[in-house]
Amino acid sequence: MIVLPEIKRKKPRPPYRKPEAVKQLEQLSYEADRLKYPNIRPEHLARRSFRDDTASGLTACIVKYASLNGSFASRLNNMGVYRKGKYTRPTSRRGLPDILITKGGQSIFVEVKVGKDRMSQHQEAVRNDQRKAGGLYMVATSFEQFKAWFDTLS
Repeated sequence: MIVLPEIKRKKPRPPYRKPEAVKQLEQLSYEADRLKYPNIRPEHLARRSFRDDTASGLTACIVKYASLNGSFASRLNNMGVYRKGKYTRPTSRRGLPDILITKGGQSIFVEVKVGKDRMSQHQEAVRNDQRKAGGLYMVATSFEQFKAWFDTLS
């Protein structure tokens, strides 16, 4: 008789619980949309939904929050391209952050790290160069952390 090996199953992650800061961002976004589209009745205006449990979701939260607070914010795509069996590196400098923000003339770089993700040597070099130049650099691991830090800036 054949004995099959035991199947190892991953532990399921606990269900996502939206932090209060993300709920506040959704409300801010809704109020901004109501001002932007005054001719649409509020009950017909779609509400935006945000999450901060993935790198992409956290990046979207940070960019939206900074924009709603009168800052310039942009996501930076510095990934290479895989075409025809070859990987082509980007032409931008290695280690650039995920988000660029300008608030009151101050340059802010935000690197998003979720879970076990860690900074590379190139990212640490960019962080040091940004700080030497007088800019701010932050490693964001949650939206609550970013919001608390960003709100303290003048």
